[in-house]
Amino acid sequence: MRLAFLLVALSVLPIPAFAQANQSFIQGFGGVRLATAPTVTPTVGATLGVGLTPYIQAVGEIGHIHDVMPSMSETLLTLSPVSIRRSALYGEGGIRLTSGSVGHVGVYGETLYGAARLTTKVSGGLGSARTDAITNFALRFVNTTSPVGALGTGVILRGGPVVATIGYRYTRFFSDNMLDTLLSTGHSDVNEARVSFGFRF
Repeated sequence: MRLAFLLVALSVLPIPAFAQANQSFIQGFGGVRLATAPTVTPTVGATLGVGLTPYIQAVGEIGHIHDVMPSMSETLLTLSPVSIRRSALYGEGGIRLTSGSVGHVGVYGETLYGAARLTTKVSGGLGSARTDAITNFALRFVNTTSPVGALGTGVILRGGPVVATIGYRYTRFFSDNMLDTLLSTGHSDVNEARVSFGFRF
């Protein structure tokens, strides 16, 4: 309900001329991974955009995805007493293309590339909490930094200096070490629905 109220408020706020010219922005975002596994995987982060032209922005993003295990692997692991979670802390940079606004509404498309730190943790099914702790300590030595690429699109809502986006993001994590090959055949794909709020400047 609060989200709907904010979006409606944005749609009726006036758009002064200075705000229309300012295409740089900073936003915080939250999202949910779209997966078939019976879990809800949150994503959080922040995005900074610098206007290069009225319709092109250079963007940088940092974020965290709670679990990037492939849906098939997660589904199979629900049958196991051992729970395995692979999270990602990432940073990316890229380009966002935007349309002109019709009223307060526009659309965007973006592509980004960067690096991610992939961290694996296990819990349950190993005998004791101490065994879990020892296993997770050992897994630190096989945690990896891998390339990550993303494509996104969505709707932009503008009202004065306030800007919000509702969008879709496809992200792929690439890695070729033995653990990643075992868990995800060398890559993990994440489909995400996200909402962002921030300010233009």
